[in-house]
Amino acid sequence: MNTIEQEQLARLTELNRSFRDLKFQIADIELSLERLKNQKKATLVNLEVSVHDLAKYQEELTAKYGDITINLQTGEYH
Repeated sequence: MNTIEQEQLARLTELNRSFRDLKFQIADIELSLERLKNQKKATLVNLEVSVHDLAKYQEELTAKYGDITINLQTGEYH
């Protein structure tokens, strides 16, 4: 049976391992990107809800106090 030299086998094995590791890294990156996309979608939905809630509450405050400016640190308004 013919075989390649030990150094050649070691180099081939090293290159193959490097290639495989890089493929796994790409797969991990793609999975992370997909999770981030899903997280972004969920955050955008939550942002829309937040914008709606904020606008509704501002309307309630305007109905009670009129068109005012409120200091968010002290609660004072004018």
